Amino acid sequence: MKLSTATLLPLLAKLGTYFKMGVDHYADLRSVGAEVSPDIICAFIQVKMSDWNPKIGGKEVLDDDTREAAARLLAGLITNMATDRS
Repeated sequence: MKLSTATLLPLLAKLGTYFKMGVDHYADLRSVGAEVSPDIICAFIQVKMSDWNPKIGGKEVLDDDTREAAARLLAGLITNMATDRS
């Protein structure tokens, strides 16, 4: 299987949109003093992604497990970026 970068750009751009939504949600929760875990951010992103069904080369690429894994990845990145690890 061969893929061009141009084929992946729409998928990656949309993942970036979900990443931004997660960052904004994280900031909103922290601004009201809430403790935020990766699980909370993951659940939020999963809900936002629930009706997203991207295709690459005409083939659907997200099933429920893959969607959850993508949301978990984004939630982990967001949490790690926001956590002071010094």
